[in-house]
Amino acid sequence: MSVLDVEAESPIGIQAVTVAETDEKYRKRKLGFWFWASVVWLVLLVLAAVFAGKIGLQDPNKTFRNVARQGPSGAHWFGADNIGHDVFSRTIYGARRSLAVSGVATILGLVMGAALGLIAGYYRKALDGAITAVMNILLAIPGLVLLLTVIAFLAPPGKASPTAQTVWATVALSVLTVPTISRVTRAQTMVWSDRDFVMASRTLGTRNKRIIVREILPNIVPALVSFAFVVGAALIIVEAALAFFGIGDVSGVSWGIMIQNGRSQLERSPHMVLFPALFMCITILALNFVGDQMRARFDVREGGI
Repeated sequence: MSVLDVEAESPIGIQAVTVAETDEKYRKRKLGFWFWASVVWLVLLVLAAVFAGKIGLQDPNKTFRNVARQGPSGAHWFGADNIGHDVFSRTIYGARRSLAVSGVATILGLVMGAALGLIAGYYRKALDGAITAVMNILLAIPGLVLLLTVIAFLAPPGKASPTAQTVWATVALSVLTVPTISRVTRAQTMVWSDRDFVMASRTLGTRNKRIIVREILPNIVPALVSFAFVVGAALIIVEAALAFFGIGDVSGVSWGIMIQNGRSQLERSPHMVLFPALFMCITILALNFVGDQMRARFDVREGGI
């Protein structure tokens, strides 16, 4: 039995809480109802978006006569928009694009940012200075200006195809996340690179690449994954904002485009904006809650090392 496992008693008779007891309570802490409710919502939404064409939904581009701007009904659960499209169908199909763009952008940003952060945090010195300087410059540029610049140069409206606009908008969103992810990864890497087991690997002559991949990376993955959920939630908002302002491909279906199309009918037919906005808000809340709970559960604490 180690010294940490022995209960100590303070001079005034108050029993001290040991590290072993604290760690045991930490491991046994449950994620809670709202975490699992958020996970269920996200899973169901992703499945519905992926298999939207196979679950009996109406064609999102099909126009129904005599139902324009009508509210929810048995035939159209979320009502119809200003030209007779089924709002429920378009809300589910819109999730496909919103989730795909934000998800791919988050993964790309995570790969690029994590790689740069690992290099900067592990090698430090000149590499750290150079990478940090570039990240600070990117952080100094307003996000909207950076997005508009990338899209204007690589996928100018009216010249690039809708697919190219979506692709480059996704790339631009991923670039937007790189500085923040890089800084988080760098900070985590600097903490773990000073641990005894990493120092022992260096002493034994283990290659730097192996130390980064086998020793440091597995320990920072939980923090990166939890942060990725928060980044994904933020990118859903940004993607919707781009669509709302008509930037990128506006010919498809997404939550931002639906909100933009229903803006002029907000007083007369609020359901055109309400349901896509509600789906977007619930999804963002779910992503943030899952990320926060994962961070609280899996983050490494000083007392447990």
